[in-house]
Amino acid sequence: MNKLVSLFAAALLIVTGTLFADVFASRIRVTNPDGSAFDGKFSDGTGMKVTYILNDTATAVEMKVYNAATNSQVATLSASNQSRGEHSLTWDGTGSAGGQRYYVRIQTTQPVWSAEIYKAVYFQNTSDVPPSIARGIYTRGVDVNNNMDSPGFGYWYASCSDPTSNDGYKQGTLRYNPDGSFAGTEANHPMLTQTLGIDNGGTYNWGSLSPWTTALDSKGRIYQVSNGSNFITRMDNDSAVPKIIIRNVLSPRGVYAVGSGADLKLYIAADTVVWRANIGTSDTLTTPLEMVASLGAYVRDVIIDDAGFMLVALRTGAAGTVPGYIERYDITGALPKKRTDAAFSLSHTTGQPVCFALNHGPDRNSAADDTIYYSIRGANGSDTNNIGIHQIVNAESAFPEAKRIFKSGDVPGSLGGNNNANADIALDWAGNIIWFENANEEIFMVAPPRAGSSVTRVTKGYDTVTVSGSTSVGNDGMSPDAFALHQNYPNPFNPSTQIAFTLPANGTVTVEVFDILGNRVAELFRGAAAQGYHAVQWNALRDGGAKVSSGMYLYRITAQLNDGRAFTDAKRMLLLK
Repeated sequence: MNKLVSLFAAALLIVTGTLFADVFASRIRVTNPDGSAFDGKFSDGTGMKVTYILNDTATAVEMKVYNAATNSQVATLSASNQSRGEHSLTWDGTGSAGGQRYYVRIQTTQPVWSAEIYKAVYFQNTSDVPPSIARGIYTRGVDVNNNMDSPGFGYWYASCSDPTSNDGYKQGTLRYNPDGSFAGTEANHPMLTQTLGIDNGGTYNWGSLSPWTTALDSKGRIYQVSNGSNFITRMDNDSAVPKIIIRNVLSPRGVYAVGSGADLKLYIAADTVVWRANIGTSDTLTTPLEMVASLGAYVRDVIIDDAGFMLVALRTGAAGTVPGYIERYDITGALPKKRTDAAFSLSHTTGQPVCFALNHGPDRNSAADDTIYYSIRGANGSDTNNIGIHQIVNAESAFPEAKRIFKSGDVPGSLGGNNNANADIALDWAGNIIWFENANEEIFMVAPPRAGSSVTRVTKGYDTVTVSGSTSVGNDGMSPDAFALHQNYPNPFNPSTQIAFTLPANGTVTVEVFDILGNRVAELFRGAAAQGYHAVQWNALRDGGAKVSSGMYLYRITAQLNDGRAFTDAKRMLLLK
């Protein structure tokens, strides 16, 4: 494992305004403004705080509040030019009614940077983070929770299998926020403490060479394997201790979960075979493992595409031995399959396929819109034609093609060179590739090319909340019949404040900030707005991103309603630093 520069010194590679991941909001949580559990009250003047994490910069963010019973929108709050990381917006309850339940959706917009190429928009060197972490990752698997209906939506999970020292990332399960920041339960660390191995001072016995692989099912539960001790574990939630669900599987490596409920199946790449475990709703496997394929070659990973075909990554010898193969099998007939049954076999004469990630496309019942990614280890570090991430084109045809779309050496600051035999990839909810490359202890987020000029994504908060008693505005959710520009909150403020207004009808709105001399400082919103309550956030920045100084500022709204009415109003606010 190579020593690299500090995480804090070189944690992020991003060229603002040029390179963008597909941005979305996740880790959406509802609380009181002080961070305590939301008490349902607006009449006390505290409001409902909604906190979320952006995986990258967004040029525009809209949070919409909906009545859970009617799915009708009751409030809109807006912000612009929000950076990667955690943000929040606070709803004052306008438009709510006592006894009703509400949920939020967050819409993010960002320019498209390329219609042709994949590009790393996030890069992290992971070793040398004193005093907590001195050696970096030693991961053998990564996956992302893309289930919007689970509380862990957006988290990255990784397996760390190096128990030899307490100064590394430690043996167990690692968790990261969707922006790449640490989200562990151990201070200053991505480690989930309850998974910490006994060799690192924890209590969980992972056995030998483990954990390998991280795979999530449709509920967001986390599967990992003990490669040397021949068992498979599952964590039912982030605070649970791993439990062994399958034993006596020789050298398990890759795991892939398909289906849900009684139909849940695990496909397990183990030594030279692939097993199917019909686990269903059980906590332990109660039926014999079913051999799906016996291939006579090292099976590193396995996935099932949307047509129900199985894809495997094969190598013919030890790490670095070539050739390696990607093969696809129809597993609906008699089992186990042999290599002569392959629907196709893609040979890498100078590289070894390692791990898969699958983008299902919009149709989960067809593989025609699937995009299959896999990482490649070269025979040596000079194999510049193969190492990196590849994509399969025309996987359903008789003549599929593989092309490389990304390599670490293209990223300034990366050590480049060869990939590790356990370098895993996963896709986040928006389709960005998350790559844990542990030859050089590096993590990448790779954004795909997109058509058009911008990308807009909408995600839903996991929580619904009930408003108790009277609301702050007393209109019990009725449509407003008058225009109003509300006082910004908080005021005075530092570093951000919200400016709210209410429209009696649909129209177009402009919200601007001016200094005390009347010079325009920032335009916060310009565009269509529906009847009802709206709020925009100002982060004390000028147009262009420069910070403003302390002092008094004016905010002004100009509204032209579709029914012909027009309104203009302005108020003062105070920034204190």
